Amino acid sequence: MSEARESRPARPGLAAVLSGLVPGAGQWYGRRLRRGILLFTPTLILALLALGLWSRGRTRLIELVVQPSVLWAALAVNLLIVGWREFAVVDAFRITRNGSKTGWFPASILVVTIAAVAAPHVLLTAYGFEAIDSLETIFATDEVASPLFVEDAPPRAAPFAPGDTDLVVVADPALASVPKTPTPKSLRNLVFRRGIGDPDAIAAWPDIIDDPVEAMALLPPVDTADLDRITILLAGGDGGPGRGGMRTDSINVATLDLTTGRAALFGIPRNLVQVPLRSDYDQAFNELQQRITSWDERKHWTDSDGDGVPDQFVPCHCFPDQINAIYPFTRKWTDTYPREADPGMATLRDTVELLLGIHIDFYALVNMSGFVRVVDALGGVRTYVTGPVQTEVSPAREGEDWITVDIQPGWHRLNGHEALAYVRERKHTSDYVRMRRQRCMLKAVAASADPSTIVRRFTALSRAFKTSVRTDIPLDYLPTLVSQAATLDFGDIVTVGFTPPEYAPTANYRNQPIPDIAAIRAKVQEILNADEDTVFETGRDTECRI
Repeated sequence: MSEARESRPARPGLAAVLSGLVPGAGQWYGRRLRRGILLFTPTLILALLALGLWSRGRTRLIELVVQPSVLWAALAVNLLIVGWREFAVVDAFRITRNGSKTGWFPASILVVTIAAVAAPHVLLTAYGFEAIDSLETIFATDEVASPLFVEDAPPRAAPFAPGDTDLVVVADPALASVPKTPTPKSLRNLVFRRGIGDPDAIAAWPDIIDDPVEAMALLPPVDTADLDRITILLAGGDGGPGRGGMRTDSINVATLDLTTGRAALFGIPRNLVQVPLRSDYDQAFNELQQRITSWDERKHWTDSDGDGVPDQFVPCHCFPDQINAIYPFTRKWTDTYPREADPGMATLRDTVELLLGIHIDFYALVNMSGFVRVVDALGGVRTYVTGPVQTEVSPAREGEDWITVDIQPGWHRLNGHEALAYVRERKHTSDYVRMRRQRCMLKAVAASADPSTIVRRFTALSRAFKTSVRTDIPLDYLPTLVSQAATLDFGDIVTVGFTPPEYAPTANYRNQPIPDIAAIRAKVQEILNADEDTVFETGRDTECRI
């Protein structure tokens, strides 16, 4: 009986399936032991490599998958692996057939096995191409990206009549060309910074800003090894259906001390006015300042020399209107910021730098629809709601209905639209309460984006970011940023909102707050100079619960 079983011929279909599961198993089944061991050896090597990578932690895996060069290498290896696995399947089928004719059933099994083996590799290839495209679209490379959200309507223009109190945004073509920035401001240009950057690059900087087209491609990747702090401007745009142009209604600055691991989040009220500007264009908005000066003052103006400038007019050397309108005014300042991914965000970055008295390395801008997509891609965000939120807000995308929510105090997992309503509602509260919710939501989103969630939902997240986010964070720096962010305790990020009256004790005639620059800068320095044991009253248990 046992001899009959031993002499029974091997089944080609079964051999193909076995090698499809474990390369070499079908050869072993067909009594080709040496051949089976040879085909199984790569499986053992790959398993050991995977175990070694996994042992280095999930954060290290994220650091690798955000590098296009690594992803391209992985795609090449994936191609070799699928070729080797398909060869093992076909070879097992062939050697067990022994040259005899094969019926339709074993042949069908072979075809199904080949397709089943190829399927996950095809998905991995699609995943890899999606990841590479997203990374190179979102993050800064050697090429200058096009301005963000070019489909948005231009800023609305309207005459300013006596008694008007609404925000006025007037597109002035003369403002599109103001002096070029004399020094590199973004961290992606740290290669030019004295004491940190490359000496040849520093020496070449004057020539580069005169002719910036080709020179940047010849420079080495950004080196941030000597930095002790990373600071990022985070802005949320209010562009959407029925809204004329996108203003940055959410303005926050996140900063991370790389030595202590302490992080802070500074909130800038969207309605701050008369914020100082850089000296090379601090009079670019004189016409706007004249337009929004109160009618009680303007009606007494005279122009004795006929130059169009009132005799009584004194430039404020500032942006005279709300800070959230800086972006739509300056988004096309390509002469001023020729190498920025988004000139409007670069202008806002430099303005906020002056306001806070610190250097800002990067900026990132997300529009409303992008925020909804990101939260949904994360599977919702767990948020502690301190007070009831009952509101109706406009949709994030064309064709959607208005968003109506009724969120009671307590813990909730908010989807994208609920989270958007949560951070935008101000009908029943103030702008400053809304700012606090925005900062809390940023912390909640960051806490939800742990490495395992990013891996599981990478495709959805990459598509959400690719269509709705613009940043000048260098792609070369992204792995380091991932590693630094992984060390954060998201429940212990200091959050401060520079709200009136403490940080804006005075207001203009439209009751819009004017910042106290000295008070704001003093608070920023207090937080930045804190050591690891410093406890702030705006810390873990007061403003946000994560």
